[in-house]
Amino acid sequence: MSINESSATALVRFTGLGIISFNQEQQRGEVAVIRDDKHTLTVRIQRPVFQDGADQDVVVYQDIATYQKLPKDDVRIEISAIGNPAVEGYQIYRAGEFERLDSPDPNDFRWIVNMNTLHGDTPLVKSEKDRDPLTRICVSNGLFYTHRLDTKIFFEKVEKDSHGEVTNREVFGNVAETVGVQIEAESVQFTIHIGDKEETHTLKRVEGLPFRIEIKNMDYSDNAVYSDMPDYYQYLSPAGGDRFELTPIVEDDGSGGGSVNQIEFCHPIVVDDPAV
Repeated sequence: MSINESSATALVRFTGLGIISFNQEQQRGEVAVIRDDKHTLTVRIQRPVFQDGADQDVVVYQDIATYQKLPKDDVRIEISAIGNPAVEGYQIYRAGEFERLDSPDPNDFRWIVNMNTLHGDTPLVKSEKDRDPLTRICVSNGLFYTHRLDTKIFFEKVEKDSHGEVTNREVFGNVAETVGVQIEAESVQFTIHIGDKEETHTLKRVEGLPFRIEIKNMDYSDNAVYSDMPDYYQYLSPAGGDRFELTPIVEDDGSGGGSVNQIEFCHPIVVDDPAV
């Protein structure tokens, strides 16, 4: 099996600070979007349309609806199929064996950092203190995969003890920037709840031309950091106290600067336990 985005009715894409999990009881994927003061949540729904080109028609995307400046509390998004879905519940795209340093398939879901795998046998404990609000995104009837793998930044895993002292470093590799969800059905329904208000958009299938639902939760400030791990540790912490940072490996280009270009980068993670 491989990813063929053109067969979808709608494509959901999430970029930025968020914790992905899979709810087996509800048979859906869930994203807990962290609503702190640094990251900005935006939602954009787009339809494909033909536009006259010089030699042939060109497909462009036009906005159906956009949501910005959403409140931090009492926001929930639900996305699901209507009529003959290709996927019942959810599926996760995995392309055989996976090794972060040399796996060839950029769409493999395992490029997304798994918090449990990162900590091995050390259990993660849910934190209830100093938490920012969460916006819940629930997606049913979708195939989950890596939509965009960031190949410009190569990371190392830096282990720190409970006092913040570095105890170990090792090469980690590339990290997924955007998770994609492909939903194929007669229609896809998008519903957003904001407080006691609700808005719904029904996206009817256009053969070969999927709709797009793009959700971003990004830190656009000039002093944005590359490692989102401290943000995630507000919600899930290792029982042993040791923590990890994912920091970019800087290659010296001979200029003496040794700095990484300022690229907008916030990466989602996945956890085994949906109870975040």
